[in-house]
Amino acid sequence: MNEKKNIRTVFNRFAPRGTGGLVGLVIVAILAFFLGAMFYGGDESTTVTHEHEISSGADKKPTIWTCSMHPQIKLPKPGKCPICFMDLIPLETGIGEETGPRQLRLSETAAQLAQIETTPVIRGYAEKEIRMVGNITYDETRQSYITAWVPGRLDKLYADYTGIMVNKGDSMVYLYSPELLAAQQELLQAKEAVTTLNRSTSTTLKTTAQASLTASREKLRLYGLTETQIAEIESNGIVSDHLVIFAPVGGVVIEKNAQEGMYVKTGTRIYTIAELRTLWVMFDAFESDLLWLKNGQRVEFTTKSFPGEIFEATISFIDPVVDPKTRTVRVRAIVNNKDMRLKPDMFVRGFAKSYIDNNDSVISEKQVVQSGSKSNAPLLIPTSAPLITGKRAVVYVQLPESDEGVLFEGREVVLGPRAGDYYIVKSGLEEGEQVVTNGAFKIDSELQIKAKPSMMSPTGEGAMAGHQHGQAAATGTSTQPEHTDMTAGKKLKESAEAVQALTPIYNAFFNVQMALASDDLQAAKKAANVLREQTGKVDMTLFSSSGHMQWMKLSDKLSDYSSSVAKSDDIETARKGFYNLAKTIVTLHNTFGHSDAKNYYLTFCPMANDNKGAYWLQTVDTVYNSFYGEMMLRCGEIKDTLPSISEKAGE
Repeated sequence: MNEKKNIRTVFNRFAPRGTGGLVGLVIVAILAFFLGAMFYGGDESTTVTHEHEISSGADKKPTIWTCSMHPQIKLPKPGKCPICFMDLIPLETGIGEETGPRQLRLSETAAQLAQIETTPVIRGYAEKEIRMVGNITYDETRQSYITAWVPGRLDKLYADYTGIMVNKGDSMVYLYSPELLAAQQELLQAKEAVTTLNRSTSTTLKTTAQASLTASREKLRLYGLTETQIAEIESNGIVSDHLVIFAPVGGVVIEKNAQEGMYVKTGTRIYTIAELRTLWVMFDAFESDLLWLKNGQRVEFTTKSFPGEIFEATISFIDPVVDPKTRTVRVRAIVNNKDMRLKPDMFVRGFAKSYIDNNDSVISEKQVVQSGSKSNAPLLIPTSAPLITGKRAVVYVQLPESDEGVLFEGREVVLGPRAGDYYIVKSGLEEGEQVVTNGAFKIDSELQIKAKPSMMSPTGEGAMAGHQHGQAAATGTSTQPEHTDMTAGKKLKESAEAVQALTPIYNAFFNVQMALASDDLQAAKKAANVLREQTGKVDMTLFSSSGHMQWMKLSDKLSDYSSSVAKSDDIETARKGFYNLAKTIVTLHNTFGHSDAKNYYLTFCPMANDNKGAYWLQTVDTVYNSFYGEMMLRCGEIKDTLPSISEKAGE
């Protein structure tokens, strides 16, 4: 009450007198407002409002944004991680509230900010369009060959060029043959013997004569004479020393293998005739697409000769052997060519639409329509859902909603073949479950950081501090002390494949090291570029969780320092960049070792780096100083011999 009285006293003192005090009135009003705010704190309504404002302010704490792969990054606003350029996620919005070893709970707000998207698991016939290239060729089953069935001379060839159309029964060859003449005479003699012996009473003689006649007829038939020609010889008794060979089928003469006047032996090929109303299309299919192809399947194809027109063929044969050079399989399809527009050796592009049921059997589009039900269809998920590494595939499933936020669970699934934008799921999911299609890697990274089972770590390991990448800690100072003993440090036990993957990096580094020791700037720059490229090719999935973290930290340094050497304008600048590169390679070896079947040598020069000293690795036990080259090539000493991990294992 005294405070209110004091305010009124102040107001009366400064209250205006008359119309001339308008300015003073305004000043007094403003003064009264602020004094009331200061002294009326005991008023009940004012107190409630003030407390509400404080409470609201407490609920709206500023959100800290971090990177799921680099938790040392903490920024006040959303955006991209300055290291890996992934979307930042809120640190104070519920991430990490897991309820199970493979589960992670997010608040509704956190799920939205992390841009988590889900899609239901569906049941449907997996569809894929297989694309192939190939060419048109002759139908081998519709090719015929005209050969000489008896030795002789080709006096006349009626089809005198390739490409000519012939009909079945057309005259093709006029052949002179002395042997044919002798065979005809034998036929007439046998015929006369049968006639003569018909009056004989000896059954044996009759039988023998009839057998000789039959044999003579068969001999002429084997020489290529028709039954009609043989009958004419018997009836008129006239023999000929020439033989006409007729076309056995109609088609196109595609090969002419002889010339008029040639003497030929039995079996010599004279013509090749192909029937072109049916052709083969020989496609090359990748071995990974064989699952989607089967005999009897329809294939459509196009050719440049008839743009915009689609032809149909039917698969009749799939080669059982894979071409070891192209890794493809020949697929043969039959095409109807009644209009004779398609030509052998035309280049074609084919495509076959395939569907697979739950038993991995290829079915036609007609069968899909006729089924009417999807009971025999496989489960499908979008290709963006699974996180695949090696033989494992992990999918994150959104569990039924609850009042405590959104719960996600990691599942290891068995995937079938990829079908366009979908994967077939063999096991691990049920129809209707919601799988994460966007943001799965963020969830996986959070579980990995918290040492929970994840894609990279199936069993979960001790939590890592994150990918430091040589960055300063939150205090702004480096967390890595300067090592005086370059062989110190705990070596990680990684798989032989992981260590072997580092061999190209070591080899590229040694090329840089020896180039600088030889004062060859261009060779050093070229080798540094190779080192940078090889660093990017290392498969990170080969490493364990701990090794993955360490490799990420070192790989960024290797890329930066090798680029520095590669961009150097002079050899002194290159050697300054080589100092950090060499130091990183030593750290790399301290962490993982090497699998080369030879020793590496830790070398030290006390005069390098402005007399502060510098270490590097080399593959020979004689010093090759990369910091001074020929000027002081042998300056330094071998500090240690570093055997391969295989040799250490043998010990």
